[in-house]
Amino acid sequence: MTTLFGNLKSDGLEQSTDNLGGGSFTRESDIYSGKIKMAYAGAAKSGARFVQLIVDLPDGKEYKETVYITNKAGENFYLNKSDNSKKVPLPGFTTIDDICLCATGKPLAEQDAEEKIVKIYDFEAKAELPTSVPVLIELLGQDISLAILKVTENKQAKNANGVYEATAETRDINSIDKVFNTATQMTVVEARNKAEAPVFWDNWLERNKGKTRDKTSKVIGNPGAPGAARSGPPQAGAAPARQSLFGKK
Repeated sequence: MTTLFGNLKSDGLEQSTDNLGGGSFTRESDIYSGKIKMAYAGAAKSGARFVQLIVDLPDGKEYKETVYITNKAGENFYLNKSDNSKKVPLPGFTTIDDICLCATGKPLAEQDAEEKIVKIYDFEAKAELPTSVPVLIELLGQDISLAILKVTENKQAKNANGVYEATAETRDINSIDKVFNTATQMTVVEARNKAEAPVFWDNWLERNKGKTRDKTSKVIGNPGAPGAARSGPPQAGAAPARQSLFGKK
């Protein structure tokens, strides 16, 4: 077995904070607890790396999300615009790193990976095909709680150069906003700061439950005009060593 993301450590990155911030089936914004069914790694054509997460929820349905953890240069951070000496972790990297810590007590960089055959949708074949992919095996079957937002965003379409850009049409999607340890209801930040009791869980619900976050922007004329909303893999652009915050299971 190998540690597939051993080079993607949080050392030297700014610490994450708890911030409330502003498919055919879209869930309402809420905190959902379930068991991790699958977590496998992949890469986009651009080179950006991702983790495909699938969680079994109590209602019998799965929650799936493709979370990008690097930009196309393979970096899990971007430079702070006001201070280029500070490396800020990409939101997707923080999400997956927090899932690893909350579920196993170990960060992403220390997770064992093993090649397994998984059915993955093939766009050319238009069907799910058995595919060999690296799976983060320590996550499988672990409990996790996800604060999932319902988000309205601009749809994407290819322009004349074959590049995806925002259009005036919109769609509703789901996105993981925060991760909690199911047993304690604490975030990684709360555990790191040795909080006596969880606070962010209830605060997040009060701020977001049942509400849809609007991330659309007006697209006038050329859908790729400056300021148009974009989605997909992040583009290229010191924390102390982690310890087992919730205890390895």
